Amino acid sequence: MNDFARRTALGLTLFAACATAAVRAQTHQIEDATDIAVSGSTPESIIIAWPTYSYRLARMMIAKYGQPSQALDARLVWLDNGPWKRTVVYRSDPDAGVFRAGKGRLEQTVAYRVPPDKVGVLAKYDKDLDVDAEHGRLTARSDSETANFLALNLADEVVKGRRAPGEAAEYRGKMEKLAPSGKSSSYLDGLMFVRGDEFANPESPD
Repeated sequence: MNDFARRTALGLTLFAACATAAVRAQTHQIEDATDIAVSGSTPESIIIAWPTYSYRLARMMIAKYGQPSQALDARLVWLDNGPWKRTVVYRSDPDAGVFRAGKGRLEQTVAYRVPPDKVGVLAKYDKDLDVDAEHGRLTARSDSETANFLALNLADEVVKGRRAPGEAAEYRGKMEKLAPSGKSSSYLDGLMFVRGDEFANPESPD
């Protein structure tokens, strides 16, 4: 084989190796891209395939807070929307199973620093509330925003000693029964410990 032929063969070999590496890299990227919407999809095109209740819940949040910050196949996510640090609408309840009820499809997080000595007390009222001590966050999850308002407003009263955990849980049960009948209450209409962008809880971070 002459010098020209050798250079040509070497060039073809290098080209084939580069092409193979590129294909492998693309394949690796695709495999790593989990839980993402199809390229070019909109929130509306994603949720159209969701179960009816989840679809309606997502539409309500879009109407109230605008387009989400993230739109994935399994959830829509809003950041810093209204009084919330984070709002997530799930396609299906992440915790639900054949033999257990889930927490709900609407997860909402507020800036709220629970004092360390109140974490256990708060758990007696509602063990499903998520306390993030590191970042000063408190999260509730249910199937409606009014239910999250109620859960967190009562949590604030428990933290501040205005209600005992059992009393708060009992009151919550009564309010949940009245809500479907159209009864209005400040506990259901918003976060009572938030005044505009100012938190009534002095422990809350900026």
